[in-house]
Amino acid sequence: MNIQWLWGVVVLICMGGCATAPSHPALQGAALPALIPVRDFVADRQATGGYAVSPDGKKLAWMGTSGVRSAVWVKTIGQNDDKAFSIKARYYRWSANSQYLALVADTGGDEDTHIYAAKVEGTDTQLRDVTPFVQTASHILQVVEGGQALMVTANRRNKKVFDLYKLDLATGQHTLVGSNPGTVAWWGVDRTGQLRARVQLEGASSLLQMPTTMDASSWKTTAEWSRFESVRPFEFAADGTTVWSLSNRGRDKMALVQLNPENGAETVVYAVPEVDIDHVRISKKMRAPIVAHTMPGYPQQEVFDPALRARFAALSSGKPASIYVTSLDDEDRVMTVAVETDAGTQSYLFTDSNAQPQLLGESTLQHLAANLSPTQPIRYTSRDGLTIHGYLTLPLGVKAEKLPMVLLVHGGPWARDRWGEGRMKQFLASRGYAVLQVNYRGSTGYGRAFMEKAVGEFAGKMHDDLVDGVRWAVASGKVDPAKVAIWGASYGGYSALVGATFTPEVFACAVDFVGVSHLARLLETAPPYWELGLPWWHRYVGDPANPEQRKIMDSKSPVFKAHLATKPILIMQGINDPRVKLEQSDLMVAALRKAGKQVDYVTFKGDGHGNQKWNNNLTMYRKTEDFLATCLGGRSSGFDYYELAAWAF
Repeated sequence: MNIQWLWGVVVLICMGGCATAPSHPALQGAALPALIPVRDFVADRQATGGYAVSPDGKKLAWMGTSGVRSAVWVKTIGQNDDKAFSIKARYYRWSANSQYLALVADTGGDEDTHIYAAKVEGTDTQLRDVTPFVQTASHILQVVEGGQALMVTANRRNKKVFDLYKLDLATGQHTLVGSNPGTVAWWGVDRTGQLRARVQLEGASSLLQMPTTMDASSWKTTAEWSRFESVRPFEFAADGTTVWSLSNRGRDKMALVQLNPENGAETVVYAVPEVDIDHVRISKKMRAPIVAHTMPGYPQQEVFDPALRARFAALSSGKPASIYVTSLDDEDRVMTVAVETDAGTQSYLFTDSNAQPQLLGESTLQHLAANLSPTQPIRYTSRDGLTIHGYLTLPLGVKAEKLPMVLLVHGGPWARDRWGEGRMKQFLASRGYAVLQVNYRGSTGYGRAFMEKAVGEFAGKMHDDLVDGVRWAVASGKVDPAKVAIWGASYGGYSALVGATFTPEVFACAVDFVGVSHLARLLETAPPYWELGLPWWHRYVGDPANPEQRKIMDSKSPVFKAHLATKPILIMQGINDPRVKLEQSDLMVAALRKAGKQVDYVTFKGDGHGNQKWNNNLTMYRKTEDFLATCLGGRSSGFDYYELAAWAF
């Protein structure tokens, strides 16, 4: 054995638990809670979630771990016959006959997504890859009633678009149901597996179409709307003729509507004036809405059944919470429910209307809840008069005056920060930092007009909103203006690089994870299945094939502003990222080093646009806490002995 290697291991083990005390004046001597080890955030083997009851109401599946590996578990309700399928699944579905689980996984982070069939009965835990196609993304669209078939979409024939198939989980047989001519963005399938409608993109329009023949070989257009409006059909209603949809067609906010595909008519069922409806659960038996979710600040839900409303109220104990029905059996009698707060998620089983809910499991953050910080909604006015919403999380045990702060920027940018569970947010707060999350213009959830104010505003008013948030926090007296970092992933990583290069005077340091540095190259190297979405990017950001627009895109790209950076930068990147490719980080690091700037660079093997592997997450969190401790003066847990296991893993 190599003696030097062994000695190094001994030294590292001895370092385990040697935390770094905070150096920022606001944190020195403060009664901060016990420091949570990084391993507890990223490698909690007791955490579970994603519970789903089988259609027959007799079995239960959930996500957890088996040994040291991620797994999907299944058991008979009320029995101890637990069975684990070792896989890191992104999501899964039960077959209609309750005999199979269909597990969707991307094992390499490259979005080469496969569907695996798992036989629930018996002792066999072997998974069968029923979509063994190279460089193909396969996804479940609909579970077909009465057996073990699924309706799935896959880009196996043409990597740019998705065809519709019927997949038998028992045999692995695929039957082509709808061939995509290159313009279909949505396939409308009912629970019997019948193809009932589609949405085709044509120029600036979205066309709702119905088949005119039984084999769907020809189609007629029944309605039309702008492709920059959002109509998201998701479930055929009990009448068999209308589709439950979320839509902002002809209005600013997303509403729950019943869409008639025969003529495109919409009937609004539920809407609120302040924000979009962002999630709806439809019952299995009645095929009617059970609950609709919104998030103007704290989460809100409209529960349509009074009896269920009372049961949900008891679960939340009168405190803010998002309460999601995560699954139902075919009779709407047995259901699983997730109760999410800013301190984690608890999952429950409801077996009938009279029984008390049974606690099934808890998320990682719920296990750490005693030492986590509350999150509060905030709002402020941007420099051009726009109301901006966000969230502020303050560290426990310290007076909220002139604290070091991390501006944590969400990705997308067509997404939003939400009140509720946030692992990175709580990790940063546990290290002593105030954490500000901003739903800058372009974020979803606040209506179409708010989102469209981001057109042409990359590195412009979108970034101004972030800086205005920092100024708001400083003006409140809670934040030290000299000790503000910016941390972001994807578009948030782009924002971090913009902050480091366009406004270096605002930030003491920046952390970019899978962030964009070169806008034109992002679109030129985009995955082929982005094809139908590129007009959206062209509208908001520009078309790199247009020389004038490319100049504007380059002027908004941090890689060309690297010489303006004045503060330390940490860049982290998944090697297999198919969206923001490794090139983006390589180019930025090269430009910074050429300009003589301080930059640390970390890459993650086996992961892509966001880490799935716990060992890579361990490294990401450890690099973040050490980097910010040096930059902002918060505390760090020091070497974590799980790092030895991570290297071995």
